[in-house]
Amino acid sequence: MVQSPAILTRALLAATLSLSASITLAQDNAANTTVLAQINGEPVTERELNQLIARQTQGQTDLPAVQRRQFLQEMINLMLLSQAGETAGVDDNPDVSAQLQNSRRTTLAQAFVRDLTTAEPVDEARLRERYQQAYVDNPSQEYRARHILVQEKAQAEGLITRLNDGEAFADLAQQYSEDGSAEQGGDLGWFSSSDMVSAFGDAVAALETGSLTQAPVETRFGWHVIQLDDTREVATPAFSEVAEELRRRVINERIQGRIDALRGDAQIDYSAGWASPEQ
Repeated sequence: MVQSPAILTRALLAATLSLSASITLAQDNAANTTVLAQINGEPVTERELNQLIARQTQGQTDLPAVQRRQFLQEMINLMLLSQAGETAGVDDNPDVSAQLQNSRRTTLAQAFVRDLTTAEPVDEARLRERYQQAYVDNPSQEYRARHILVQEKAQAEGLITRLNDGEAFADLAQQYSEDGSAEQGGDLGWFSSSDMVSAFGDAVAALETGSLTQAPVETRFGWHVIQLDDTREVATPAFSEVAEELRRRVINERIQGRIDALRGDAQIDYSAGWASPEQ
């Protein structure tokens, strides 16, 4: 299943938040670089051991000595295998080299995102403002819609014509949509308009049940053809029930904004003809 940039961003955020507490705890409990053992001259520090423990115990590093020894032995085994692999030259294998590079990038990206999310905590006043906007000022309504995502406006217009001529939306979505929902005939399930980028959410809210957009809707992901299948009223949740989700949305927007800024400042040269978004 192909993931959109937004899905990847949310996945990065989820991974970062899940690791954040454990990594921070590991760092706090290992303020120095005390060497616990040396394996063929390569040191194991208390910080490294605490991070290994924290990742496997949801941040619980305050363990009895007997358990810490077990984790240390596990780390020694890991290091011995790593050293043996390096001696054998397995890091020269292109697939292994690519995996190491991707692991390094992921670790650096998660650390940067963690710093970005903790440098400016989202306070309750901001969350209550978002709660007011999302749940109080707007009717509590959810939509069930499906869409077809393509990269060319002309193709989207052609699909609208075919849909107006009677072709099934699900069939065309499965055939043409460049989104993970294609396998479900473009079905996005139930969502509120605020769950989507503004152009998409606004377009859905403007539709009558059973109708489709008569002009393609442009977002940063491409061109969408949208059909509204159903709507339903939902009870307004209590602030405490949605505060964490609102916090994640604010952080996700902050991350996406930083990514957009980085992309705007970056020089990105595509070598493969198919790789450019303009293709």
